[in-house]
Amino acid sequence: MQDLRFFTPREIHFGWGSSEILKNLHGRAMIVSGEHVWKNIGDFVPVDGPVFLLSRSTPAGEPKEVDVERIAEFFTENRGEVILAVGGGSVIDSAKIAWAFYEHPELKWEDIYARRIPRLREKAKFVAVETTSGTGTGISAAAVVISEEGLKHGIVTQEFIPDIAVYDPNLVLSMPKRTAIYSGMDALSHAIEAYVSKIDNIPADTMALKAIELIFGNIRESVDGDEKARAMMHYANMMAAMGFANSRLGLCHAASHKIGGRIGMEHGKVNAILLPHFIRATRKYTGRYGEIEKMLGVDDLAGAIEETNRYFGIPDRIPDISPWIADMADEIMKDPLMRTNPGEMSREEVVEFLLSVAGER
Repeated sequence: MQDLRFFTPREIHFGWGSSEILKNLHGRAMIVSGEHVWKNIGDFVPVDGPVFLLSRSTPAGEPKEVDVERIAEFFTENRGEVILAVGGGSVIDSAKIAWAFYEHPELKWEDIYARRIPRLREKAKFVAVETTSGTGTGISAAAVVISEEGLKHGIVTQEFIPDIAVYDPNLVLSMPKRTAIYSGMDALSHAIEAYVSKIDNIPADTMALKAIELIFGNIRESVDGDEKARAMMHYANMMAAMGFANSRLGLCHAASHKIGGRIGMEHGKVNAILLPHFIRATRKYTGRYGEIEKMLGVDDLAGAIEETNRYFGIPDRIPDISPWIADMADEIMKDPLMRTNPGEMSREEVVEFLLSVAGER
């Protein structure tokens, strides 16, 4: 018997002006945001409390261990009862992991990487307000951090699912074009990987499929600043996150985590490049790509994504990964995301996939 479940935050608020619900938070709030984000949208957050502003610590934007440790110290100094994370993936992910250290100061990084995270919420609840439209971290059980060795780690535990998530389109209107492109392509990779994963979860699949439709229908106009399209992309991000939080991801993200940490490329850009290669490498394992193509009215999903990439100036290949292909193939084969990949891929198939990404096939 399959034990199918559907996890989401206890409350999800979305729509224009939905951030107003933050006025109703109970308890002392501790706010974590990004320097640029807070400058542009801080006035939309009707909450008082100490604010920690996270600076961009890596070229790709993902948080490092030291960022998490500084935020954990901020939480400990202020001892608030509500953690309010306002920003994109780097802000919310780092706040999630810092939350674990705040609740359990005895934890070490090896515990985090081994996913030995005890029950949270003894000291504070967690509220996520996404200001980009791609990571879905306001919905999901995942957080990403870069270790001292420069490796990107994806940490997944149901404890990391926020108590409240807010998706207010007002907060993404100031999002730069570059962020709109890469976050949008990240959301697309979430939705497609979730829909074709081994986990056959009807509500998650429904959310993922609708997210794909919304992204293809709105991403170009959203990047150009159209307000309705930005709202639709924000909702698509929310739904894609519901999809991958419950159906998981696969080879595309398993490889993206290995590549992004090594070469310092934005996560969404890496996923955009990998996605067509992922589709071609896994197409023989599932008929679901055909279902997506039928919905979108396209003959070749991988080709349609490449056309979108070219429209945004995103390359088709990543030649810089060539020196690490063998090592990355070994790492990818051990990645937990491969358990929900559409098919049981051999190491040789993963190598062929990476060679294609590098432009050597």
